[in-house]
Amino acid sequence: MKSKRSVLLASALLTLSLASTAALAINNGNGVNNDRHDAKHTGHHQYKSKRGMKGDFKRMAKYLALTEEQREQAKAINKTAKTSHSVLKESMQGFHQQRKALLMEEHFNEQAFIDLQSQYQDIIAQKALIKAKKEHSFMMILTDVQKEKMQSHQKHDGRRKHHAE
Repeated sequence: MKSKRSVLLASALLTLSLASTAALAINNGNGVNNDRHDAKHTGHHQYKSKRGMKGDFKRMAKYLALTEEQREQAKAINKTAKTSHSVLKESMQGFHQQRKALLMEEHFNEQAFIDLQSQYQDIIAQKALIKAKKEHSFMMILTDVQKEKMQSHQKHDGRRKHHAE
């Protein structure tokens, strides 16, 4: 009798776990209450809205205790980088379209991808240079204490583990 109950209980648990897994898969893993979840985390999953990025800057500025002058300098640095970046963004649209076409082909053509990558390598390098200059300029407006705080935060931030080394 006890073994029958345990078998029934185990099968019921298995059925419930499979059903909940299927429900989550159908629901794209967002859980049951999507309205509250989406309202709470709007703009924080795949793409951040402009409002979300401004929030990131505000949180970072508050965390580092930036002065008003430092905030203005950081905004100017970001504006300059954004202007430079937008010029290159137009050039990169062709790269993204061609890359997408290569990835959609039935058989992956390694050489075509390598050729495409090398064709746009200068632009990719320029984008990386703009980003590095922006980060360097920002670090130069920080005090030593703020720099240490920023570096320790990056080491502990799960999204930035690759920068910690």
